[in-house]
Amino acid sequence: MDSMAMVKRVVLSPPARGVAVLVLAAAWLLQPGPALPATNAVGVELPQDAAPSGKQTIRLMGREGTYLDYTKTTWKRQWEPALVQEPLTRRNHQYEVEPAGAERWEISRDGLTWTFHLRKGMVWSDGRPLTAHDYAFAVRRVADPKTGFDVGWYWGAIKNFMPAWKGEVPVETVGVKAVDDLTLEITTEKPTPYLAMQIADLHAVPKHVVEKLGDTWATSEATYVSSGPFVLEKWEKGKMVVYAVNPKYTGSWKPYLERIIYMVGRDEAVFPAYLSGEIDAMEQVYEGALSPGDQAMLQSDPKLKRQLHTYPNFMTWWIAFGGQDTAFKDPKVRKAFGHAIDREAIINSALRGQAVPAYGLLPPGFHCAAPQRLKDVQRYDVAQARKLLGEAGYPQGKGFPKYTLYLRDASPTIKTAAEGIQAMIRQNLGIELEIQNLERKTFMDRLNKYELPIVVIPWDMDYYDASNFMDVYRAGGRHAWGNAEYDKLIREANGIMGDEKRRCAVYQKAEDLLVSDPGAVFLWNPTAMQLWDDNKIGGKVLQPNKFDITTWFKPEKGGTIYRIYMKK
Repeated sequence: MDSMAMVKRVVLSPPARGVAVLVLAAAWLLQPGPALPATNAVGVELPQDAAPSGKQTIRLMGREGTYLDYTKTTWKRQWEPALVQEPLTRRNHQYEVEPAGAERWEISRDGLTWTFHLRKGMVWSDGRPLTAHDYAFAVRRVADPKTGFDVGWYWGAIKNFMPAWKGEVPVETVGVKAVDDLTLEITTEKPTPYLAMQIADLHAVPKHVVEKLGDTWATSEATYVSSGPFVLEKWEKGKMVVYAVNPKYTGSWKPYLERIIYMVGRDEAVFPAYLSGEIDAMEQVYEGALSPGDQAMLQSDPKLKRQLHTYPNFMTWWIAFGGQDTAFKDPKVRKAFGHAIDREAIINSALRGQAVPAYGLLPPGFHCAAPQRLKDVQRYDVAQARKLLGEAGYPQGKGFPKYTLYLRDASPTIKTAAEGIQAMIRQNLGIELEIQNLERKTFMDRLNKYELPIVVIPWDMDYYDASNFMDVYRAGGRHAWGNAEYDKLIREANGIMGDEKRRCAVYQKAEDLLVSDPGAVFLWNPTAMQLWDDNKIGGKVLQPNKFDITTWFKPEKGGTIYRIYMKK
């Protein structure tokens, strides 16, 4: 007989009956009810399989920068300003634009003025209100030549930005205005359909702090002020940077993670750190980060193989040339180099198959890309390469100047690929090239001054629009090559609103010119890799997006590190 049946058959006197009712009521109250959802330190509801609050910490590793400030520098910035500062918009893992600092925006009828309406109630981590004046200050800070921002052409669509960046007009004439505390206007030179995507790379800057401290504000947790999902908790130079969840953040990108520990280490140190358990994931493994032995281990170890995630990467590697003071001013010389390089051989040897041949600037699958139409323009053809070099006045390489092939802080794998290019140029053209690997900032400073005669260099997607790649080769950009017809086509394509088919046709016409002139010798599009254990790290965004790409590792370029969590 069960206990409830026994209760029903007992006859109780009135006083005893009251006591029994109280006992039964207490027992019912003590019965376990539905579990309340667990939350992290700032009240974000955690998934059922997530580790509890206090355990939501992920450890990563990468290179160290100088400033945690995207308005100061691109090439020397510390990973990652988008964690700690709020841009006007953000890009989700599908590369779609979503509100961030701006809750909505509209474009004027002429397509030139964008009005951004800011989210109410935003504050800096020191409690000061965040206003449109901070965003306007950020634009002017990037444009000011005194700041020394290193990729000014990236913002060339904004009215008067380039003249101001070059010191030709006052910074106050740049097309940005804080109408009031919650309204920001940005005016462009021409209609710019991609501005909402691009503006995701422009982060808020605390005007009240920068005006007081200058650039040093972004070098220490003692002076740093945040507006994004995280704050800078600690920066121990040469060792680690620690980001903690920001309790004052009111936006829609609140994270599951409570802490990100970013350990400082070069590319070749990351894989050993992962193997030893020092870090939890390799958040971006380019083809140059792993040695051939490392890659062999990944393919042979069943456990590691399950943790390896590969996908197409919107990146292109190419050879770029110097200007009119070099032998590369002759297009026949540039064409000869293009025909002298066996891309398949480099991919199969140095890159261990972790890439596909690049036929043009736009990588396969990217906006407006149609690379197969360009497949034969720079095909591997030694006879044609030698013919062109002879026509340029250097038969079998005789009389060709001595040049150095420069690399940018290259990994061992990229150095090996460069050595393969060096050998092919020697064997097929009779030209000797030296190889020199420069520190990143030194390389970029010299490249921007057009001081490097020949380089191997990549471009990685910032936002999903052909302008992001095509603008790189506009005159006055980072390469010495210039072509008035190319610039005319890019200006036309960049300004086409509402007709993507026509816009892509114009970009492709410009790319045809770039490949056939050529402005560059295109080499390969890498396959990207990540390492993480699905039993340790969770999140729906760990699944590939509609482009078959996983992007949680790139908060500044469409990633959603805010939507991953540590499992129980």
